[in-house]
Amino acid sequence: MKEKTRKIIAFYLMISPWFIVFILLSLIPLLYGLYLSFTNYYGFNMNNLKFMGWHNYKLVFTDSDALHAMGRTLKITAIGVPLGTAIAFLLALLLNRKLRGGGIYRTIFYLPSVVPAISTVLMFKFIFAGNDGILNSIFTSLHIPTINWLDYDHATFTLIVLLLWGCGNGIIINLAGLKGIPNEMYEAASIDGASAFQRLTRITVPLMTPVIFFNIITGIIGSLQVFIQPILLTSDQLLVRPIEPLYLYAVHAVQVIMATQRYAYGMALLWVMFVVILVLSIIVFTTSRYWVHYETDQEGK
Repeated sequence: MKEKTRKIIAFYLMISPWFIVFILLSLIPLLYGLYLSFTNYYGFNMNNLKFMGWHNYKLVFTDSDALHAMGRTLKITAIGVPLGTAIAFLLALLLNRKLRGGGIYRTIFYLPSVVPAISTVLMFKFIFAGNDGILNSIFTSLHIPTINWLDYDHATFTLIVLLLWGCGNGIIINLAGLKGIPNEMYEAASIDGASAFQRLTRITVPLMTPVIFFNIITGIIGSLQVFIQPILLTSDQLLVRPIEPLYLYAVHAVQVIMATQRYAYGMALLWVMFVVILVLSIIVFTTSRYWVHYETDQEGK
């Protein structure tokens, strides 16, 4: 047996446990859910399934709750993803400086991203509670009018702040990218008389665009699938419908599947979400050629 063949066999043997688990627990359920979305499945009629064609998918686009929820989700994504990407990048720039106790600061900023979502929501409810929340208590002590942060007018803002609080993953990824930029480039630019702002805009930002691109893609995917945080911000139960500003698309899908047991329609909702995520990802990938710069491109030139 040739050495190349042995390496190929060893490679596939090494990845086979992950690949088997992926097929059994991800790919097969995914495809089975796609099949169910074309039927009349409601949980107790496996022996009497009927093929419904595109009925469930047409229903998505006539469901006012689904359409309004998708609009709110896209709005939060349009606000939260750019803000989260910018905040993660700016904080990474600060943490990349040689500071005393820099490792402690990095740990502090990263910790929110590993805190379970339920714990994070409970903490934010304690901070932003209407009457006896920490924030309103501070306002009262300063004789500032209090705000009901979880009411119809302010709930969206509170949710966005909650989502931005967990941008630690983006910070770590940006830090890794910043560490990969050679110091020689900054030294050469300094010798040529480049200011700190010019070094940032001419070296740091262009070389970090692949990392920023990655953070935008993952941010879009994560933002469109948010459902636990908006539900628990105004309720203690997963099956209770939240107020309208927090009634996002994934929340609607969970409500349809778990509360009303319309499983086939719920699968259709989720597959529509998958298509939306795919389309937005393709748009970002297509436009990336105009603003993402790779080192290989520079070498080719």
